[in-house]
Amino acid sequence: MGWIRKRPDRPTPWRAGYRGPDGREHSRAFGRKVDAERWLRDELQKQDRGLWVDPSAGAVRFDEYAEDWFQGLVLKPKTIAGYRSLLDSRILPTLGPVELRRINPDFLRAWVAAMAADGLSASRMGQAKRVVSAILAQAVDDGLIGRNPAETVKVPKTRERDQRYLTAEQVTELADAVEQRMPGGAPLVKLLSYGGLRWGEAVALRSNNVDVLRRHVHVRESATLVNGKLVWGPPKSHRSRTIVIPAFLADEMAPTLSGDRLVFTSSTGQALRSPNFLRRVWKPAVADLGLGDLVPHDLRHTAASLAISAGASVKAVQRMLGHSSAQITLDRYTHLFEDDLESLAESMDARYAAAQVRPKRTSEGVSDLSEKARKVDVPRVS
Repeated sequence: MGWIRKRPDRPTPWRAGYRGPDGREHSRAFGRKVDAERWLRDELQKQDRGLWVDPSAGAVRFDEYAEDWFQGLVLKPKTIAGYRSLLDSRILPTLGPVELRRINPDFLRAWVAAMAADGLSASRMGQAKRVVSAILAQAVDDGLIGRNPAETVKVPKTRERDQRYLTAEQVTELADAVEQRMPGGAPLVKLLSYGGLRWGEAVALRSNNVDVLRRHVHVRESATLVNGKLVWGPPKSHRSRTIVIPAFLADEMAPTLSGDRLVFTSSTGQALRSPNFLRRVWKPAVADLGLGDLVPHDLRHTAASLAISAGASVKAVQRMLGHSSAQITLDRYTHLFEDDLESLAESMDARYAAAQVRPKRTSEGVSDLSEKARKVDVPRVS
């Protein structure tokens, strides 16, 4: 049980308190009775629901706890850099000096509204909120706060960019346009379009991971640009894979393979960097062909489209793209498989029609041949 007392001689005359599960008495002073009642009611409900924690435990500042959380992260360098950027630019300037126990949903909603007023994109706001939520979730696990106040806070929905798909003819045209601006660029475009590699996987591909005779490409490494430097590591989700490329592509790549050198490089023989490639090669080529806002990642979607139109199964597409599950492949490309369902239905209809002309069995078990079949003279064998 709790209590509320009035002390007229104090600036905050209303004081509410209760005895916590730890056996100690906890209390707070308020200027209004209604605020004292609300606080006491919330504290008692936390006890009933098993969410109560010692209020003094959450007295640590958000920035102090966030730094400890950040130091314990084990993620890819690019992700780490992204979190650091969000903490420094969007999270700590507002939440940093606030104690964990003082952060509530209303406070976070005001923080989101301020980011929106600054013109921050929905995607960036969503990323910032996810980082804050992860930090506060850890604080819950550590017993510093009773619940995660970010769970009920919403941010504007991110509008996903429509997937783009090129036809095989468009891939050839784009490869030629890229080749004109970067010798050796045509096989890169075709590998992205027919092999489904991510940009970082193609950039990191080495000659000794290409088996021309078997047409195998072993995807074992990826390159990511972090703070202006290329960082080498395993592919996304740490999943290596082997894909099989068309014969024409293996033939085109063969002359460029040598030892363990990178397959695709800049004119100076260095690893490709996406900003330079986009500015000097990709965007001019795309503009010349009138392909609008096409980006290199669209060639990965193109690979899925070309594979599915060629009859590939969901599992085959999953393995080619390196998705962790077939469900991810279906979620992204279900609409492409719908055409296959129509073809399947037509095939099943044809099989059903063919089955209807089979000879019928009579009651004696002898085939009841059609009138046309009876008129056929069958030569006797003596």
